[in-house]
Amino acid sequence: MEIQEQFVQYKNITLIIMETVKTENYEKLDEFFSQRQSVLDNINKLACSKEELNRFYLKYDVYELDKTLEKEMNSRKEALLEKIKENQKRRIMMNGYNDLQARSVFLSKEL
Repeated sequence: MEIQEQFVQYKNITLIIMETVKTENYEKLDEFFSQRQSVLDNINKLACSKEELNRFYLKYDVYELDKTLEKEMNSRKEALLEKIKENQKRRIMMNGYNDLQARSVFLSKEL
């Protein structure tokens, strides 16, 4: 494949990954990241100069796409971590409440 086709494919896969992250369909991310890595490997195999690579890199806004994807993934990761922490707090509170209820039942039966 030609280098330009590889960069177009890289850009398209990155846009698909961004859409997948936005829709929170995380199961498909591994597949898309492997496809993207395969495209990067193909780009590395092509015999072309650094200037040519840099020209296509700038032409297809690869840097901006990667930065946008990174920001989106980090914000989603932080949101998920926050949900996990909230669930852990809720579970600890429920366990404490249930333990307290169980003790009060045993105490009332002993009297």
